[in-house]
Amino acid sequence: MSARRVAGWSLALLFVVGLMAPLLSNDVPLVAKTRAGWRLPALAAWRGVAPAPPAGNTWKDWWASADASAGEWALMPLWPLGPNEVTAEITARPSVRHPLGTDDTGRDVLARLVHAAATSVIIALGSVLLACGIGVPLGALAGYCAFTWVDALILRVIEIFLCFPALFLALSVVALLGGSPLSLVLVLGVVQWTQFARVVRGEFLSLREREFVLAAKNLGIGPLRIIARHMLPQVKGAIFVVAAFAAAGAMVVESSLSFLGLGPGLRLPSWGSMLAQGKEHAHLGAWHLWLFPSCALIWAVMSLHVLADTDQHKRRAAV
Repeated sequence: MSARRVAGWSLALLFVVGLMAPLLSNDVPLVAKTRAGWRLPALAAWRGVAPAPPAGNTWKDWWASADASAGEWALMPLWPLGPNEVTAEITARPSVRHPLGTDDTGRDVLARLVHAAATSVIIALGSVLLACGIGVPLGALAGYCAFTWVDALILRVIEIFLCFPALFLALSVVALLGGSPLSLVLVLGVVQWTQFARVVRGEFLSLREREFVLAAKNLGIGPLRIIARHMLPQVKGAIFVVAAFAAAGAMVVESSLSFLGLGPGLRLPSWGSMLAQGKEHAHLGAWHLWLFPSCALIWAVMSLHVLADTDQHKRRAAV
């Protein structure tokens, strides 16, 4: 199996696990039949709504004492432990009950690793979509109107944004607005759009003199249709490469901020905050607290880079 296929399947697994984390690992049922009727607690958690347990108990307590004769039953997730569920085992090493061990408060590392993937995937996808939505249109406009005042204006704006490193700008925004996922998506999208704009502009500079573009202009086709229907489809490979590198960068920035105690890891599970826990307890021999989140982060970033590199090499070979 080629490296590109391995990376592609790895990223597909990462995105599925990240987007479906509350349905894969949770301490609330997927489906529950209570005396009050049918409930979908895990689906409510996936939508961001806290599922209220029946009769004031926790869902785990209700599940343990469910009256089958009254028709009560529940279908639990594949891994029936939540990311914030505390157990009696503190900093326990990997075992049958906890395959990746527990952290310093007794929370299951596997459950937190799965939900931390959701944090990384959401921030990476959101920032890439925002950056692509800003950078691709501006880059296309600059490339189509090359060497005009429009192109010069967009290039000056790009140069201004390039003066701000992503990590330092993220630190400033987090200090002002807090380390919520939304604030990180906004700052990373605003910083990373220049990558898309520069690449798309460069591709358009070579495409604007191609025969099919000149023929479309001579036929009286409007600029917007030429850009959208004839030129943009030719640069989708380059956009994909930039998107892969931008997603990897977003994951690294989010993990770095959470490691420093400034990112969403203060409220949400994050690979960076898990690494910070591992650093604090490394002297106690709790190797599982830093090994598994670091492997997950390296695996995700390397998969994105392999996918981008192989696609870039294919495009160069085709040229």
